[in-house]
Formats: sequence, C-alpha cells, structure tokens
Amino acid sequence: MKVRYHYVNKAEVKYCESQWTVKEAYEYLKETGYRSIPVLKDDGKTFVGFIYKVHLLEHFVEHNGKETDQIEPFIKNQDAYIFEDDSFFKTFLSIRRLPFLAVINEQNEFSGIITHSNIMDVLEDSFGMKTGGVLLTVGTKEHKGAIKDLVTAVKDINIEGLLTLDNGDEYIRRVILNLSGELSDQKLQKIVKKLEDKDFRVTAIDRIAKTN
Repeated sequence: MKVRYHYVNKAEVKYCESQWTVKEAYEYLKETGYRSIPVLKDDGKTFVGFIYKVHLLEHFVEHNGKETDQIEPFIKNQDAYIFEDDSFFKTFLSIRRLPFLAVINEQNEFSGIITHSNIMDVLEDSFGMKTGGVLLTVGTKEHKGAIKDLVTAVKDINIEGLLTLDNGDEYIRRVILNLSGELSDQKLQKIVKKLEDKDFRVTAIDRIAKTN
C-alpha cells in the first residue's frame, strides 16, 4: 500500500508562501481555522516546513513582534514529509507527534498532505466500515503457525480483512477477522464453534453495516 493512494491533493490544501509576513500568515490561519499549515516556496512547488498559529501569537504577545516580520524564523518541522512511493504504514512512525505530513513526489515537489484522518480512513477500511461485514475478535495462544491455522479454519468464508493485535506477546494474541457480511446467524455460530474446536477463543462478534 503506497502513500500516493491515501493523501489530500495539493489543490485541496491550504498553505502559505515562505516570503509571507507574520501578519499575512496569522490572518490566513485565522481565516482557514487551522492551527498549522504547510509553508512552500518556488511558487508553491517546494515544501519548507510548517507554520503554527501558536508561534505567531507568541511573537505578537510575548515578544512584541512586528506584523511586518518575515515568517522564516518561525517555520518548523522541515523534515516532516514522506514520499508518494513510500509505504503508507511508514506514516504511523512519522505522524504521531505532528498534525500532518507533507507528501513529496518523484520530482521532489509538494503534492499534498497526509493527515490523521487519512490514517483513520485506512483503518476503518480494514475493519470493513465501508464494505460492511462481521468482525470476529479471536484470541489465540501464541505459537508458530497460529495465523495459518486460524485462516485455514475459516477457509470456506471470504476474509475481507485481518488485523493482529498484541504482536510480540509471548502468550496470547488477538486477531480481528473481517468476514463477508452475507453471514446468517446460524452460519456464524458454526464458524465460532469450528474456531473454538480448534482451541481458538472468539471474544467478540460485531456486525458492521455497509456505509454509502
């Protein structure tokens, strides 16, 4: 899964230019309602960092700064970017402390941003929030081949998604299976019994309605 399929395109992104004054940037942040936006240069082609509303306020209130001062000293997070061809899951390691990440294309030009909302969309998709389905949370004693055994036990059912939790735990692991939504209660109970006969423990069953 690549970043290029899960980010906000530049045409939809609010940003400011690196040559703006503090007043221009602050007024634009107030207008857009964001606490931070990207800063670009070279007519919007090159990413140079983020500007934060709080830093501009500190400049005005705590340091008696001038409205005509340039924003360059207040640009932060110059390394907060990821490339279009990077793995999407790389964002989990990079975005935690940030409001968003800039996305850079093959020409090293700014293409857009990836947000926490984009990450939630991908997670929701893995849980079947768009397609609907039945989520089974299955507990299993950790052993070699545990996932293979689990998938084999439900091989006659279409698995829409699979998510593992408690990775690295030496004793127990939880696995969330997203199964086809076309399962009757009777069929579902047969699946649960089959899993439990194989020493798996179904700890939760959730039906997810398909969203439009």
